[in-house]
Amino acid sequence: MLRTDKNDPLDALEARLAERGIACIRERFRAPSFPQISRSAGFLCAAAGAFLLAGGHPVKAFLIGLAGALLLLLDACGFSPLDWLGPKEKRSVLVVPGTFSDESRKALFLAIPLCCRLTRAGHFSRETSFRRAASTFGHLLSISLPVLAGMEMLLYLPPLPAAEVAAGIALAALSAAEWIGRKPVTSPRNMAVEWVARLAATGSGFRPFVLLYPGDVAEVKFFLAKYRHPLFRGHGVFLEFAEAACGPPAASGREGGFILPYRVDPALLSRVLEAARECGVPSPETPALRFKSGGLAAMARGFKAVTLFRLEAPPAQKTAFPPETAVSWVGEIVKRSKSQADIVESK
Repeated sequence: MLRTDKNDPLDALEARLAERGIACIRERFRAPSFPQISRSAGFLCAAAGAFLLAGGHPVKAFLIGLAGALLLLLDACGFSPLDWLGPKEKRSVLVVPGTFSDESRKALFLAIPLCCRLTRAGHFSRETSFRRAASTFGHLLSISLPVLAGMEMLLYLPPLPAAEVAAGIALAALSAAEWIGRKPVTSPRNMAVEWVARLAATGSGFRPFVLLYPGDVAEVKFFLAKYRHPLFRGHGVFLEFAEAACGPPAASGREGGFILPYRVDPALLSRVLEAARECGVPSPETPALRFKSGGLAAMARGFKAVTLFRLEAPPAQKTAFPPETAVSWVGEIVKRSKSQADIVESK
């Protein structure tokens, strides 16, 4: 989890925007801090269910295993209900107000984290890929546990104590890893932070909301809850252009884990790709982002969202994508949101 120190970079951004005459609001709140509870508790409930099943208590195993599976499914969909039972810390975000949603057009918000996770050392690292694979295995094991307990309870399946104990040990290890294994890491700077003054242009007419936040999904959840009425069913564009990234541009096609991922609204994605062609951006790829992203949190709360970023690539395969082109791309998306009616609901 990302944390801010005494030299909060949001202070400098707030002062810079004030110098340019751009009104902004500093929102302060409290949010769950490391370690968070929901995923760890979900795996722990599943482990307890596996041990109870091995001990010959299929009814208790079914109930506890079902509770664990529900916690993990909610977490995979962007909701972490138990996290608020753990420790909390002070957070803050910077919001540049924009045009509210109305009957003819939905609001647009640009979400810009100060640091990027979509890098070779972050989301695309081998360690993170291994963690995702282990977590997916744990999710599948947790979901299958209540099914197996129900089958044993109805005598459709004989007891398998050795396999159930092994499953319990694996799930307990995943629970411990979720509790102690997610320490803060240093992430590269997001180049999109430098474009805020240009993207949040003042004046009359349609203007996007702009969210500047340290980088944690909890901060996005707060923003969407606090501004749910001005942003009602609006559209979000998350910008993560890491300073050292040198690959081709991309727009997320799906966001979320292998269990119940969210598909980016086709009409919104089409608008993003059309804007790319208009600005001469090399045809963006549309990969799936298999982690708890800000876009996932937005889509889970009824918004349409997409993440724009640069893929990782070896230095020999560097793709020319200057900042001016990226700014033009985002600007064209804002322009199309300004001139077009609300995106038609996908069927």
